[in-house]
Amino acid sequence: MILRPFVGLGLLLVLACNGSDGMGPTSVSSDLSTMNVGEVRVFTPNQLDGGLRLPESSSPGEYIIVVANTGSQHDVVANHVVNADVSGPGMLATSAPSELNGQSTLMLSHVDVARTRQDAFDNKVRAFERSGLTLHSPSGPFPAPKFSFRRSAQVAATPVPSVGDIINLKIPSASSDNLCNNFVNTQATVASVSRRAILAVDTLDGPPQLLFTQAVLDSITVEFDNITYPTDSSYFKNPTDIDSNGRIILLFTGQINKLTTPGDQGGYIAGFFFAGDFFPTTGTTPNTFCPESNQAEVFYLLAPDPTGRFGNVRSTSSVRQATRGTVAHEFQHMINAGNRYLDPAVTEFESTWLDEALAHVAEDAVGRVQRSFTDLQTLTLNDLRPCSGCSQSDDFNAFFFQNFARLTYWMVDPNQFSPMSKMADTSLATRGAAWAFLRYAVDNYSNGDPRSLTRALAAGPDTGVVNFTGATRVPVDTLVKDWLVSMYADHSGIAGLDPKYQYRSYDFPSVMPTVSATVLNRPTATYPLEVISIGTGVSISSTNLSGTGTYYKVSVTAGGSARRIMIQNPTPYAVLNCCIGKDAEWRSRLAYPGAHIYVLRSQ
Repeated sequence: MILRPFVGLGLLLVLACNGSDGMGPTSVSSDLSTMNVGEVRVFTPNQLDGGLRLPESSSPGEYIIVVANTGSQHDVVANHVVNADVSGPGMLATSAPSELNGQSTLMLSHVDVARTRQDAFDNKVRAFERSGLTLHSPSGPFPAPKFSFRRSAQVAATPVPSVGDIINLKIPSASSDNLCNNFVNTQATVASVSRRAILAVDTLDGPPQLLFTQAVLDSITVEFDNITYPTDSSYFKNPTDIDSNGRIILLFTGQINKLTTPGDQGGYIAGFFFAGDFFPTTGTTPNTFCPESNQAEVFYLLAPDPTGRFGNVRSTSSVRQATRGTVAHEFQHMINAGNRYLDPAVTEFESTWLDEALAHVAEDAVGRVQRSFTDLQTLTLNDLRPCSGCSQSDDFNAFFFQNFARLTYWMVDPNQFSPMSKMADTSLATRGAAWAFLRYAVDNYSNGDPRSLTRALAAGPDTGVVNFTGATRVPVDTLVKDWLVSMYADHSGIAGLDPKYQYRSYDFPSVMPTVSATVLNRPTATYPLEVISIGTGVSISSTNLSGTGTYYKVSVTAGGSARRIMIQNPTPYAVLNCCIGKDAEWRSRLAYPGAHIYVLRSQ
């Protein structure tokens, strides 16, 4: 990854949590004491002539300042310094360092945040699809040849097998770097057939009835038919049907068990989908065919292994539980990739961050239907996990917990991980942010119809930020601003707060403290969002990736002294340009000469 030099920050977002009365919400006055409780002001650096000001006041107040980088380019780095209560540019070099200064200049040191084995493996599969498979027509850029090429992958209708039949399948060798050329030929016994699913068990694992009871086998296909298939289809579009049998193959195989090293503490791989299964097996143009292809829609899933023959011992119940959320997640990838493959207007697979965000939304969408929650019902921790060890607890662990866990990693370092980052293929924190970012847009920019927005996103033909802003019809800088404020303000009871600064689907202050205490192994359950308190006479340095923000809190006591807070360049231009007076102060603020702010605009 290439980190570009400093780029100016896009917006300064100021949220008043409590304080005095004053001017209306359209004011851009830098006098924060005039803000109403719940008001949000948006500044660009050139609107802060003398910094953010808090005159001596008879009323107490608390203010959250979010220094945000709203650029839409991936992983652009912007640096800033917050100087509090300095009287002029001459004092900048002598401001007392903050005790938080060291931790707020991490400079992306957490890029390799711990990640689960499943997420890491999923990333590998998606990365190969984008590099090793192409949606471009070998015949040229015109729609007709492109369409003809892709439809050539459609195969003759495959008869629906019966229980007990043996079917031939290829399993991508996911431990290799080429999933198309390296694969395992195997046979599988059909163990359950439903309206939408064919469940098969690898013959190398043994007879299905030795691993599952028939009731469990049928419960898997029933859940897929009644919950997962209709939910993902309504959220993301109907899946393709390359083999024309109207069903998805769920293959349980010990080959997936082998991908997890026995005793590995990084989690396990529960399963995956591979887009190579859409492509023809032969061809002349590189990346337009895949010898591994089953020319069918297939999930490759972890199998029960009571003796540890393929690695760790896996009970039937643990496999059943582990694969529920995986199927919901991977089904979005299957739908997204398949429809892009067949659509002549589409030339690229979806960007990693948005593809993963949609797949993570698929998890909680399926969980909501499973639990009979509505799409936008505001859920608390007690709604999600009302009991310990009951079926509701299993649903929470299968469909909800992992998204909150990933979001925890973002909340403790909100300025280091962007939801729109290319690090979505390496970072749990980025995935958590991407899910929350999309979930916020679904809640607030879908006109009350989340499924219409996610269907539009899955349809393309654009990808990434262009796709996201096109579907929401909202500029990316506005989305980033609203989302960042909401991550602090959500369900916090701030009087007068615009409803757009809250989630409709979750009460995060209810859910996140308990989840984060578990994830971070903390003794106390508190809201994990990192907020830096600004004391007097301090200088705090920080770094933001595009799409992120650093949160600061300023508290004012009744009768306290006047305060001024400057958000500035790391190196004051006053010193470099030998300037004096007010002009020197302006040049030391957060604005280099040039168009840095405009560079970070979303359009």
